Amino acid sequence: MTRRKRLLLFVLLLLLLFQLPFVLSLYRTARLHRYLASLPLVDIPKPPFQDIRGGIHIHSAAGGHSLGTYPEIIEAAKKCGYRYLFITEHPKPHSLFQQVIDPDIVTIYGWDERQGGAGEMLCTGDRAICFQSGDDRPVAAHAKGLEIFNLHQSAILKDSWFNRVSFFYHRLLHPELYFFKLWAVDPSYLRTWDQELRNRHLTGIGGSDAHQNIGLVLQTTAGKRLWALMADPYPESLTAVTTHVILRYGEAVTSDSILASLVAGSAYVAFEKIADPNGFSFHAIEEGQPRPMGSTVRPGAGLVAQAPRRAVFHLIHNGKVRQMETGTRLVAKAMEPGFYRVEVHLPDPPGDLEGKPWIISNPVYVK
Repeated sequence: MTRRKRLLLFVLLLLLLFQLPFVLSLYRTARLHRYLASLPLVDIPKPPFQDIRGGIHIHSAAGGHSLGTYPEIIEAAKKCGYRYLFITEHPKPHSLFQQVIDPDIVTIYGWDERQGGAGEMLCTGDRAICFQSGDDRPVAAHAKGLEIFNLHQSAILKDSWFNRVSFFYHRLLHPELYFFKLWAVDPSYLRTWDQELRNRHLTGIGGSDAHQNIGLVLQTTAGKRLWALMADPYPESLTAVTTHVILRYGEAVTSDSILASLVAGSAYVAFEKIADPNGFSFHAIEEGQPRPMGSTVRPGAGLVAQAPRRAVFHLIHNGKVRQMETGTRLVAKAMEPGFYRVEVHLPDPPGDLEGKPWIISNPVYVK
């Protein structure tokens, strides 16, 4: 064998060795796909409340550093089964787009802005209702809620050259599961929330922080898009994390009812790349009547949680796990004052899911 051929063989061998970590990453994704596909739906009782899927903390080009438009966001939301959107733009002197009203989705237009020492806040258009975002702590006194997960921050925590290159490899196999390479649940967010809950009602929300601004785009000088390969298209971001609002049956789905339930804490956060949470419920039973998340009940009230797939329920009382139950249902008594919330995990998960929740409920309060 000539020296040139040996050199060529050596280069080819190096190229093959370079592929191995990415092939292993694809193998883990294939294993994760098999695991998720093996989780059958189970029959559970109909939840006592309406479950309204939606998303919070969404940006368009109107607020800068984004490529999306309001029609694109609304169409993506429809594909994801949303019934409400809370779009929060960075304030600009002049809005780039006119607000769009769609009969199929309640769209709330608001702001994402820093408010002095309070840090970054997600507010309604009149700034009457604000939820704290980002990693700014402590939590502002006027905040009605707190982001307990932010997709953008998660991606920053998991950012690496390996994951960036891995994105292109994952175009070949289950690209919808590439999210799990960027998914990190920061426990400090949950600790801060639990600490605040000891002293006041504070709604936990999930922020998609969707921008649709990372990728390769080919467009004309007139702005017509010819081709795009986006790492964060709206449908991917909007299914990564959702905030479900709980309403009573028969109650109209309006911006007022959505915001009132968010402020009250009648909501839960779900990571829907794992599975559709439809059918989940966590509520109290007092005097034979169901009371939604965010309610205050007396000691001795019952607590019920259920999920549409076999799962591991963590009942958390005042920040500590009080009870764990594997199955499709958890039943407990709230005997001691404080707050009770539920985290739902999957049983025997593969490494990409280990220690990470599928669903995080808001609390029921006991006084």
